[in-house]
Amino acid sequence: MKHELYPGTVAGTVEVDGAVVGYQDAGEQRPGRPVVVMIHGTGGSVESHFFTLFPMLASRSRVVGIDLGDTGGGPLDLDHLVAQVLAVLDERCPGESVSLLGYSMGSCVASATAAAHPARVESLVLLNGWARTDNAMRLRFDLWQRLHTLEDRSHFRTFMVMNVYGRAFLNSIPYIGPRPWSQVEQMCDDYATGPSAARHMEMNSRMDIADRVVDIACRTLVIGSRGDQLVPLEHSHELFGAIAGSTLAEVAGGHASVTERPAHLFHLVDRFLREPGAFTPGARVDDDVVLQLAAFERKSA
Repeated sequence: MKHELYPGTVAGTVEVDGAVVGYQDAGEQRPGRPVVVMIHGTGGSVESHFFTLFPMLASRSRVVGIDLGDTGGGPLDLDHLVAQVLAVLDERCPGESVSLLGYSMGSCVASATAAAHPARVESLVLLNGWARTDNAMRLRFDLWQRLHTLEDRSHFRTFMVMNVYGRAFLNSIPYIGPRPWSQVEQMCDDYATGPSAARHMEMNSRMDIADRVVDIACRTLVIGSRGDQLVPLEHSHELFGAIAGSTLAEVAGGHASVTERPAHLFHLVDRFLREPGAFTPGARVDDDVVLQLAAFERKSA
């Protein structure tokens, strides 16, 4: 662990079939509230994808973030990643039912875990997820892999910044003003992926858990981004339609919701955990944060 994301964080590892799986455990266990277990996305980690959301949630609940491991041999298997999640649950939350939160590829891992092991998952949060890679996504994922293999990674980094971040985020610095082009260039120069990114993306290109998500029986919150180009919002709508106990929420921005909209995500997830009655299965959650801000701006004007 390079940085302690929350005071008093306990870090460790477990080994699953040759893969070393890391975890970070922080926050206080609250009576009547499940532990929140967070699963990162493609080429990510707890630190790179949840550096804002992890400490926010840890201020209200106990949170365990998982760094998925990789043996490096043969095609990456989704069920092996599910086994890694279960191993961390056995290590840190033995016998407990948890709330799983998965982002992007991590949403596929979380969905598969909830479907196969309903006794271990009390509730589920899926951020910018999908059930089946369609042709449009496959084109992006295949291009990702071709650009990633080039010796010159500049085109790859530009491709990722263009597809991951939303238009508004690229054009403006939140609460400050227009984003200068030099900052966008710097974002491209700084963009990096983890060591397992290529194997994650290869698995993503053949991802199909449509027959699994229909078996999810726990309370589920599906959150999609309206400007997501990498995993378009329609995929969140499909998850919402396939999971009987789900509620749908939409946020502004691109695929990088965990970077662009962490406070909004925290509001939704924290409320989902604390006020389950406010999230009716089969319904859509009003974008109340934006509505409140809009009302405040109208009043101020």
